[in-house]
Amino acid sequence: MSTVSHELRTPLASLRGFAELMRTREFPPAQRRQYLTIMEKETIRLATLINDFLDLQRIESGHQTYHTERIDVVPLLKKVLALFSFDKTTHAFQLDVPGVPLLVHADEDRIQQVLTNLLSNAVKFSPNGGTIRVEAEEREGCVVVKIRDEGIGLAPEMLPQLFRKFFRADNAATRKIGGTGLGLALVKKIIEAHGGQVWVESTQGEGSTFSFSLPLSTT
Repeated sequence: MSTVSHELRTPLASLRGFAELMRTREFPPAQRRQYLTIMEKETIRLATLINDFLDLQRIESGHQTYHTERIDVVPLLKKVLALFSFDKTTHAFQLDVPGVPLLVHADEDRIQQVLTNLLSNAVKFSPNGGTIRVEAEEREGCVVVKIRDEGIGLAPEMLPQLFRKFFRADNAATRKIGGTGLGLALVKKIIEAHGGQVWVESTQGEGSTFSFSLPLSTT
């Protein structure tokens, strides 16, 4: 909880500081736009943190509902990647999918939440940029999605704990990046609620691959 409290205070302090600056001083239009952009990003960050925390609370209390339907994962991947490609300039995004639908029974909003969390994680842990590759395929009765980055990677001893609530990889490189340890825990809960699995492979200094599977819909 102390981690969440810290992560809440940081964007709140930033918002308060910039709001006070803009209230008490005059700035050129370009600088004003820059400050407003920072405030917008901090607001989004704060909203994401609160939503992740509340979603986890609902899931763990058994009050989360899923509105499942037959969906094609391919256009969903394209939509989420388009949003990231528009907003991120330091990373290149590549999508590798088959030319046929990949159908699953799932809550589309929740799977989009999973993809957004995993892509945000890939961007955050590759601070020097690089290529983020997203792959999807049918394998052994499942749809498997992989998200690969060229980032800092993780030590082997950290991997079994990554999906635990509030866990944060703690070393010199990851300490600068921050985070709450909620996003990956939420990903695991959502995927398992859909009958799937999530796992990670990583090499320190080379990058990580986060993967998840969902049962293929045949009807």
